[in-house]
Amino acid sequence: MLPFRAMERPSESCVEILERLTPVLPAVLNAYRVPEDRAREIVDDACRTLLAKRRLRHEDPEGWLLRTIIESCRKWQKEEEREDPPE
Repeated sequence: MLPFRAMERPSESCVEILERLTPVLPAVLNAYRVPEDRAREIVDDACRTLLAKRRLRHEDPEGWLLRTIIESCRKWQKEEEREDPPE
């Protein structure tokens, strides 16, 4: 199961995109060692942004969503490293 909670009344297209990303999303989130609660926030935020930008008609919404989630994971990881530098 994906580590995200269902958004309130999600767009069918976003649900379909997340279903297609099911094989890779957990691996991405685990690779960045994102805790489950933060992973939910990252995925939810990316989906909300995608829905807000829906009018822009992304040619590759699946790729856009995955890239956005990866970038958010990278930002989270950098913030964590600044707060708790590796020894």
